[in-house]
This record gives sequence, C-alpha cells and structure tokens, in this order.
Amino acid sequence: MNKKMSIVLLLLVGCSLQRVTSQDPTPTSATPTTVSTAPTTKAPFSTCTTYGGMPVDLKALSGYWYEVARSPDLDESVCQNYTFPASPNADNKLEIQTEYVSTDDNKREPMKESGLLPWDSNSQHGIFNWNIGESVQMSVTYKLLDTDATSYALFCGYIGIAPVPLFKVLTRKRELITEEKNKVQQKFNTFVDKQLIWIEQSDEKCNSAMRSAGGFIVALALVLLIRQRNH
Repeated sequence: MNKKMSIVLLLLVGCSLQRVTSQDPTPTSATPTTVSTAPTTKAPFSTCTTYGGMPVDLKALSGYWYEVARSPDLDESVCQNYTFPASPNADNKLEIQTEYVSTDDNKREPMKESGLLPWDSNSQHGIFNWNIGESVQMSVTYKLLDTDATSYALFCGYIGIAPVPLFKVLTRKRELITEEKNKVQQKFNTFVDKQLIWIEQSDEKCNSAMRSAGGFIVALALVLLIRQRNH
C-alpha cells in the first residue's frame, strides 16, 4: 500500500486482559491460587511498539473520517480523508479509500487512492500492518489508541523498527473550533506528552484544490475528444 495511506484505517481500543489473582475467602495450605483473565482495566500506554489492542467494531467506525492532526508531521499531504468499510469484503479484506492534496515538491496536487488491509487476527485486535516500497519493502504498523467512534480516533504508528512513534488524529468533523481542538489535545496527552500539529482541512482551500483538479481533467478530456474528431 502507498505510504500516503497512512492509515489507517480507524479502530476501537477496548480493555486489556489483565491477570489478577484471587484466593478462597478461607484459604488453607492446600488451597491453590487461581488466576482470572477477565478484563479489569483499560490497557496502559507505554510505547507504540508494545501497545496492544482489543476486538474491533467495524460497523461503529465505518464511514468518513478527516485527518486533522499529526505528531510529528512527516507526511507531504493536507486535506486528507478516509472512508472505512462496515465489514470485510468477500476476500476478507478491508477496502480503505482516501483522498488528499499532495504537497510534494511544493505543489498542491489532488490525489485519490484505495487499498486493502487483511482482516486477520491482528487487525481484529486493532493492530494494522502492511508494506511500502517496491524494490526494498518496509513494514508499516498503526494501532488505535482511543476512540468514541462518533467524533475522534487516536492512532500511533511506526515504520519498520524505527523508534520514533507517529501519531495521527482523525475526526468526523472536518474543521474543529479552538475548544474542540483543546479537548482533542487533552485526550491525546493522556497517552503521550506531545503537542499536536494541526493539518489544513478548511473547506475553502481543500475544495478549491479538488475543483482545480476536476477542471483540468475536463479540459484534458475535451482536448483529446477534439483531436480524435480531427483525425
């Protein structure tokens, strides 16, 4: 999958299975200690590489999401959005679609891509893996940190064995007011003490870029049609 699909596909972190011990109220030397694997508390976050997920509700997170913030901002794109499916396809794959404006080489070029992620035991537990590159491939992993499925989703990721974590914030709403950004920042800081970098998502600038691309495509189609008739 193209590295622009920094996906991520969008998914729920539940409660981690934590081992707790309990003993009989009137234990004797012959009474063994029993171990319970029932979920007891939310999974703690230490590092992205060691963080694990829990079963995911695809239907709850399906639909449209906007990528509004990153930390650090290493992607050469703005106005990025994702569409997530409510269920895997017939091949047990998740079909993810994304649109964004590439800022590579200081240009603003609208892009539209799609990709497939396996709906395997990892992804079913909120851990998504894929490879990027052609001659030399590198693994990419993204994990869901937290979401309410209706307004925000926090992700952490990493490439290969690189120690630097990559954080992304997706929201259902395209543009957030200051108060909403502060709430997202506070939620993010419960996991890691970093400042989010807010990404361009204004309707005016993003839609303008998309319209420019559409106008160019129409003009190109007309030119090709005229040439074909002249032949």
